[in-house]
Amino acid sequence: MNVEYRRLVCVIAALGLAACATKAPPKPAAKAAEPPPRDWVTEIRAEAHQLPSNVEVLPLQEAAVEDLRQKARAAETAKQFDMADATLDAALAITPDDPALWQWRAEIALAERRFDDAIAHARKSEAMGPKLGQLCVRNWLTVAAARHESHDAAGESDARSKASACPVPAPIRM
Repeated sequence: MNVEYRRLVCVIAALGLAACATKAPPKPAAKAAEPPPRDWVTEIRAEAHQLPSNVEVLPLQEAAVEDLRQKARAAETAKQFDMADATLDAALAITPDDPALWQWRAEIALAERRFDDAIAHARKSEAMGPKLGQLCVRNWLTVAAARHESHDAAGESDARSKASACPVPAPIRM
């Protein structure tokens, strides 16, 4: 009986170890949810619209591009940024020197968190654009936002100061 008792103890011990081994590992502590990315494009457009500028230089609109602009607007509204970017690229194939289209591509890149592309497109828009008014403000605010996201405080500050120089005050009339 002594042998049988030992076997019984061993079997019970083996079953106990097997039961321990099949227990699920403890669940990891829940990670805090990351905040959603900042909606820079909405902020940039709103700030540029609110700044008082009495001079706006708008490029002539190419009729062949208007349909593409509408498609890009619809894609952006639906948050289909890849489609919006591809549509703007097609529009730029027709009018490659349109600074408004380049700025729009910069804002799409910013929305997609492609910060280097956002800076490159905004700078290209600024280089061929009017250097004043809302488009100029949007150029530099886009650069500032991308610099902010890249943790470049000096670059962000520089871009913001350039944006503040874009609005043109009304002339004093007597």
